[in-house]
This record gives sequence, structure tokens and C-alpha cells, in this order.
Amino acid sequence: MKKINFGSLMMMLAAILFISVSCTKEGPAGAAGIAGADGTNGTDGTDGVDGNASCIQCHTLANKDAIAAQYDMSGHSAGLYVGYAGGRNDCAMCHSDEGFRETQHTGQDTTAANIPIPTHIACETCHDFHETFDFETDGPDYAIRQNGPVALMMYDDEVTLDFGNNSNLCLNCHQPRTAAPVDDGSGNFYVYNHFGPHHGPQGTYLQGIGGAELGNGYPEPGSSPHVQAGCTGCHMYEYAEGEGGHTWKVPVASCQVCHDDATTLDYNGKQTVIANLIGELEEALKGVGLLDEEGHAIIGTYPIEQAQAYYNYAGLVDDRSLGIHNYDYIHTLVSNSLTAVE
Repeated sequence: MKKINFGSLMMMLAAILFISVSCTKEGPAGAAGIAGADGTNGTDGTDGVDGNASCIQCHTLANKDAIAAQYDMSGHSAGLYVGYAGGRNDCAMCHSDEGFRETQHTGQDTTAANIPIPTHIACETCHDFHETFDFETDGPDYAIRQNGPVALMMYDDEVTLDFGNNSNLCLNCHQPRTAAPVDDGSGNFYVYNHFGPHHGPQGTYLQGIGGAELGNGYPEPGSSPHVQAGCTGCHMYEYAEGEGGHTWKVPVASCQVCHDDATTLDYNGKQTVIANLIGELEEALKGVGLLDEEGHAIIGTYPIEQAQAYYNYAGLVDDRSLGIHNYDYIHTLVSNSLTAVE
């Protein structure tokens, strides 16, 4: 039987493939067909709304620089007590940026641990992310980190206070930490080092609560007309000449919204009245041996009324409004305290 050479077989297969490919090769194009009818023309496109249009109404370098300049004039910019209290886990909530943000996130009034390198209150301390971008409908929310009701530390968080606006953010820190002293069972109270409301009674005084309410005659809580303005209505009034805005320094112009004849914060001499009463209370407390000549408490056990009067004295000094926050409440508080000591 004759054998087929392998090489010859491969040549035959190549020839078959060549013939097959050649048979499927396309020929020349045919004549052009009849032109179809024109379709409907489209409309010219128009530019859409700039996605940053609402943002750049506020987020401009000019606005940023202006706010930064205002902030540099504020007490927060000074970074008071950041190095000492800003890192301590039970103080950092109000004394450092990191502490405030952590406690806002956790809902606690202390940080999980000491903060090694605390920094002072800054933009991101108070501002977070916008809740809405429909500013036309919802109004600007200023990306405030927290503006809901605030639990008051002096009442072990069992009492909340709500100013109903962005002033609630301020209230987180501008409130007393320590409640007023109570009778130890023998009619006395031990006044210890650093005893007092702890520097932040502004929010509770504005509401008309939080003092050691000796005597009677106190106005109804929340009855002061200044409650409606809250913190921001006066302290963040339109900036002008080093006051208002992010300086948080109250301009007389904010008073003139209601008191059109006001020319000074000492409206009708009421700040002078409160300042004089606080001075008299200081001298009275020195007279009973509770204050030293520099105005510091002398540690010891005192009759409860004197300890309560000192608590009020410390709060009135730290409030620094000299009655503006709530004149009727503050006037009653200092007057009754003076009577209790004298």
C-alpha cells in the first residue's frame, strides 16, 4: 500500500484553506442607494446650573479671610487653658477642639482618655457638614455641629435646655458643671478649692435658672426677652468695627434692634447697678472670712447661706454680662445673696 508523505499532506491542507479564504473575499461596493428623508433637527444644548453655585455664595476666600480675622479678635482664639485643661479627659470637652468633637460624637461629657496634644477651639470645632443643600427652601444651616436641646451637667443630665436655634451649640459649654451647694445636714457646707459653677453660667442665667436661689422673688424661667435672641442674636450680630460676627463681642447695634435709644451696653445704668451689687457682695463675703483679699475662696466649713452666696458670687463674676443676660434674675440673685450674708 502506497504511503502518503506527511509533507505532501500539509501542502494539500494549506491549499484548501487558501481556496476557502479566497472564496469569501468581499467584492467591490455597489451603487449608492436613494437618499432618505432628513430627520428632525435636535435643539441646541444649554449650560446646566453650576454645581458649586450655592457653595460659592459663602465659601469664598474673601469670606474665609474676613471670618478668620474676626475670630482672631475673639476669646476663643486665645486658647485659654488649652494646655492644662484641653488635654484632661474630664475637661477637654470644652477646652480643646479634639475634646469637644469627641464628646459630641460620643454624647459623653468627658473624653475616653487624656489628649496628648490638644489644640484650641477652631472652625471645625463648631462646624461639621451641612444637613441640607436646599438652602432656598430650608435656609442656611451653617453646618452647625450640634443645635439640638442640651442636657445640663449641673442636674446630672436629667434636665435639658433648648433655645430653639444655633445658640444651643454655645450652651454645650456655657453652662455650669457644678450644682449649687446644699445643707450637709448640720446647716453647713464645706467650701473646697475651685468650688463654684465652674466658669460657664451664661446659658443658665439667660434662661433664669442655675443659681443658688436664696430668698424669693425670682422671675419665671425663660421669661426674659433676651431668651428669644439667644446667644447668636447678640454675640454674632452683623460684624462692624471689631464687634459682632465671629468676634462674639456684643455691639450696641444689636441692642438697638429692641432698644432704639441705646448708646451703650450699660442701658439705663443697669450694668452699673449689678456691678455695684457684686462689689458689695464681695466685701460682705470678705467680712465673714469666706474670701481673701484677692477674691479667692478660703477653704473651710461655712453656714449654708454663706456658701450659697459665694456660689452665686463666683457665677456672677464668671457670667461677665453684669445683668445683660437676664437682668431681673441676676438682680434678684445678687440682692438676695447680699441679704443672706449681711
